[in-house]
Amino acid sequence: MTSAIHTSGSAATDSQRPRLEERYFRRMAAAADEKTQLTDWLRGGRILDIGAGGGDLAARIATLPDVEEVIALDDSVDAVAHLNAIHGITVRFGTADQLAGLGLRDLDGIVMSSVLHEIASYNPRGPEHGRQAALANLAVIGRALRPGGVLVIRDFVTPSNPDRTLTLITPGRHGDALLSAYREQVPVPELADFTARGPHTFTATARAVTEALLTVNWGVESLQREAQEQYCQLQLEELVHEVEALQVGLSPLHHKAWVQSGYREHLADWTVLEQDGTPWFPETKAIWVFEKRIPPDSATS
Repeated sequence: MTSAIHTSGSAATDSQRPRLEERYFRRMAAAADEKTQLTDWLRGGRILDIGAGGGDLAARIATLPDVEEVIALDDSVDAVAHLNAIHGITVRFGTADQLAGLGLRDLDGIVMSSVLHEIASYNPRGPEHGRQAALANLAVIGRALRPGGVLVIRDFVTPSNPDRTLTLITPGRHGDALLSAYREQVPVPELADFTARGPHTFTATARAVTEALLTVNWGVESLQREAQEQYCQLQLEELVHEVEALQVGLSPLHHKAWVQSGYREHLADWTVLEQDGTPWFPETKAIWVFEKRIPPDSATS
């Protein structure tokens, strides 16, 4: 597959990542109710769902009032097979950086749910260039919106002050083994940089601790796949500033971070402490909403 921007990166192709397990689609379906906060910002017209996966979000968008067309875009053969079975949506095979070549322009809305971190993680230049890949793709995406259109991003978020040191206490030998296996498989060296401080006790940066928790949350059976994905790319306010700096006409409307349902419960046996001993837990998801500005001459004509 030929990419429109070879150096920017895009969502993972089937040759780059493991084939999507059936339980992946079940997990995505289970999160569909939370994704209503994405659809609340849409205003009808032609809507593009980038990285549509199993299609639950695209199907929901298709039921919204005033929606004329839902385009579900994915570069996974497995995902496209799921999407083609859904009535009422248009399915396209491709990546976020190929929108112009695919003729996807003048869109009224674009949604990206847990896709930006995949674009960063699997970009052709390697995960160390993930941030640049994510922003390059967002520039392409911003240009594909019509004036007045909205971009809604739901993804993981880097903790504030990500370089500060935290203490991670694992749930005993099993936790030590899981953390060790994660450190062996994560492809970014700084994310594997944990220092043992005592029995089941380690120190690392806030970003490294967050990445580890978000990965071990899925359990040992998913470790090989999940360790390849670097979830945290940008801090909440940082992404807003970076998107504005792209100069593609996007203005922020809303952004918020929270702890996604289930994470505290799944990680209840893991403890994280600030340097003063205060318990800490990362915000795991965030939403960012942008609007394509209407040129002044268009607004007055």
